[in-house]
Amino acid sequence: MGQLRRGNLPAELASFVGRGAELRQLRRSLESHAAVTLTGTGGVGKSRLARRAAAEMGRAFPDGVWFVELDDVTDGALLPATVLQSLGLRDDGAPAEERLVEQLRPLRALLLLDGCEQVAEPCAALVSRLLAKVPGLRVLSTSRRPLRITGEAVLPVAPLPVPDPDTDDLRPAALARCDAVSLFVDRAAAVRPGFALTDANSASVARICHRLDGLPMAIEFAADRLDVLSEEQLAERLDDAERLLVTGKRGAPERQRTLHALIASSHRLCSPGEQTLWARLAVFTGRFELGAVEQVCSGGPVAESEVFDLVAGLVDKSVLSRDEHPGGTWYRLPRLLRDHARGSLVGPEEWLRLNERHAEWCGRLAEDATPGLLTPRTDSWAAKIRGNHANIHHALAFCLTDGDNPRAALRLASSLWYYWLITGHVGEGRAWLERGLRASADPSPERARALAVAADLAINDRDSAAATELEAQLVAAQQQERPALAGHLDFAGGVFATQRGDLVGARALFESALGEFRASDDLMGTSKTLWNLSLACIWNGDTAQGLCYTDEFTRTFGGQGDNWGTSAVHWAQAHARLHDGDAQGALAALTAGVILTRRLDDHFGMGWWLQLGAPVLAVNGRHADAALVLGATRSHRVFALPVLDTLRTRCADDVRTLLGDRRFDELAARGARLSLEEAVDVVVERHPTDDADPSHGGEDAALSKREWEVAELVAKGHTNKEIAASLVISTRTAEGHVRRILDKLGLLSRAQIAAWMTGSPRRAR
Repeated sequence: MGQLRRGNLPAELASFVGRGAELRQLRRSLESHAAVTLTGTGGVGKSRLARRAAAEMGRAFPDGVWFVELDDVTDGALLPATVLQSLGLRDDGAPAEERLVEQLRPLRALLLLDGCEQVAEPCAALVSRLLAKVPGLRVLSTSRRPLRITGEAVLPVAPLPVPDPDTDDLRPAALARCDAVSLFVDRAAAVRPGFALTDANSASVARICHRLDGLPMAIEFAADRLDVLSEEQLAERLDDAERLLVTGKRGAPERQRTLHALIASSHRLCSPGEQTLWARLAVFTGRFELGAVEQVCSGGPVAESEVFDLVAGLVDKSVLSRDEHPGGTWYRLPRLLRDHARGSLVGPEEWLRLNERHAEWCGRLAEDATPGLLTPRTDSWAAKIRGNHANIHHALAFCLTDGDNPRAALRLASSLWYYWLITGHVGEGRAWLERGLRASADPSPERARALAVAADLAINDRDSAAATELEAQLVAAQQQERPALAGHLDFAGGVFATQRGDLVGARALFESALGEFRASDDLMGTSKTLWNLSLACIWNGDTAQGLCYTDEFTRTFGGQGDNWGTSAVHWAQAHARLHDGDAQGALAALTAGVILTRRLDDHFGMGWWLQLGAPVLAVNGRHADAALVLGATRSHRVFALPVLDTLRTRCADDVRTLLGDRRFDELAARGARLSLEEAVDVVVERHPTDDADPSHGGEDAALSKREWEVAELVAKGHTNKEIAASLVISTRTAEGHVRRILDKLGLLSRAQIAAWMTGSPRRAR
């Protein structure tokens, strides 16, 4: 018995980076559960986390912490004997399990079973029997799948948070707060003494960590390659990560010596059906939902009715990660596992067929989501499209390259007209449409509609030269494609007329488009035309008729609840009230529209509200706020129309006269520093015009409900990208929330937000 009291937990030779929240949760689980299992994909750091927790909790187990490595155990019958040997006891002929019970029964000890996935069922049976007979025993297991025994606490271990090279702050000081980067730098310094983050290498390090999905073992393998490659060369070569990332360290289990071996060990855990589905899932990029998998990946040996169980099996074996969002459950195949499937598991003919089905599915999604924006499910439809942005990107690229189907690309990009606008991806939408138009020069309905959408996006992007060129092509298309696309073409003509200030001509074209959209039962076409037609009337002085059109919209769509189109109608109504001198009515419409636009995270709508916000605030006596908003319009690309430019210029002159040059310029300069979200929040959420400096709110500053949600995720160590995914908002919006929290609380870093959240009571408004 003396041997057992010493334990055998191996010492950690490498430093331990991050995982503070996971360690705290693991310690709490071990205090309240007899069995705890850490699950996660291979290389995510389960073993190191378990060993660190066991070492830190050693005092809670006076009779020792016992480590049992199961990497080489493939026969469940040998499991009890393996555990017995790890405890330092020889096989004396008695049944191994009986001897384990006999030796462990009087002890308070922790048994750490590392790498249970190959013998998960025998492990589950052994642990259940030991816990039933040894009251002082705790069992901590690591496995790519749960043991699924009574009383087991399962703690999924996620990859480390990573920076987004396209949106996050890539300065060394900012990157150093990211756990994945910290791990890379720590391991790189061991390979190349003196290695540190610098302005010269920070972008490459961010790309490496992002490309490897924050997988600790892959990051360590990558750092090992710095013995022969620079950071820049390493980042460039990671498209062949499975071959490149190997380690020469002695003593590591075989499955942890190369990235290929690590992935192959996961593949062997899967059933033939799960392996087939894993291969087909490589067609998805980023996140995806169960319904998409059923439509794209079923067929042949994978029946649609079997997809759910196969997905559940891949989640259970930590091949797929699972994320809960307000709109439902999403899944993700880590990029390294996706690349493995693409390179080793899918033949060229099947890959082509999968991509064709995937592109068809993306097209149906875009077409179904369009009328969905006019229902009470606007939020979920917008979230569904945002969540599939990477898949849409992949489908468009396929159609324009390997798929050789530019018309399909034009249909998809055109159907996403509203998406490019409301998410602030106007430039991306234009780029896809331009590529498709170049690849499909012959006349066709798809080309005509794409021209109309591209023209509308060019105008919204304030690119008058491109809009003029597209208008000329539209004139030719009108002669060829009527009447099938007459509504789209007349609508585009109305937008061009509005842009030129020809409100009479615009009204006539919008009226024609409205009739055509009604006749074809095109809900989105009808809604956007009603809105534009109402504005053409209001700006031309006929507010009564303009409000008739907004009322028609409300009767047709608004009775179903708030939706994307309702926000646009509020905007038109605010214009009408302003024109008629009803200051309070204009402010009420403005407030309602801004609240809805913010809830929908509609960047396009926010730009519209910025233009109208200053005049409405000014006529309601809020001149300082009006100056702030006017300043913000200088920093954000808002839609330009002659009537709006005139309205804004007149407002600026009036407010400057009332406030004086010095005060106006001071406020406008402050407004120019506001994000788009902060600028529209001036109307309804907070007022940075108070005499106190808004950047020093201190601990008594009140956070909004959304800001509290963001602060809680920051405290948990989430990156801006992860916050955006969790709350189904854009990364840029998440960044704005974090900046605003720092301003309100007078703090300087995310770590300070976490500390403040730990010690402060909730004070949300």
